[in-house]
Amino acid sequence: MRVLSLITLLTLSMPGCGFQLRSYSFESSVSSFAIAGDARSAVAESLRRGLLQAGVEEVAAMDAGLVMVIMDERNERRSISTSSAAQAAEYEISRAVQYQILGSNQQVLAPATWIERERVYRVDRGNIVGSVEERTVLERELMQDIVGQLIRAMDAVSRTLSDAG
Repeated sequence: MRVLSLITLLTLSMPGCGFQLRSYSFESSVSSFAIAGDARSAVAESLRRGLLQAGVEEVAAMDAGLVMVIMDERNERRSISTSSAAQAAEYEISRAVQYQILGSNQQVLAPATWIERERVYRVDRGNIVGSVEERTVLERELMQDIVGQLIRAMDAVSRTLSDAG
């Protein structure tokens, strides 16, 4: 009975502490999108999920209000410092995406642009599993940052179209 009461109390207090699932805000007039170029890349898949969560419908490119073209994607990891034993002590991971945004009649609304994000993490030779998990979390955060930036770019373009029309 006490356990059930505790679980109920915790469940009811979750909204009060500010907890909410991460989603993206897309407040423009665009109701449909398509992803072209490398549409099966990791960034494209995350972007697709984010837009669908925001309530934007995915359609064929010829029917879409906006078409996000993923032109190039790069992931890199490089050592930036070494320990006294000549082993890598810190790494920098980076992810970059080149994109452009097209309108419904395939005109270029946003020219080819690069988005790049990077993070640094320390390698703990005594806890390799922890270091790998930290890298995984940072890579996920890089992806979320880039997807958020892509969605804001689409939102800005669609607002410009709404203001012009």
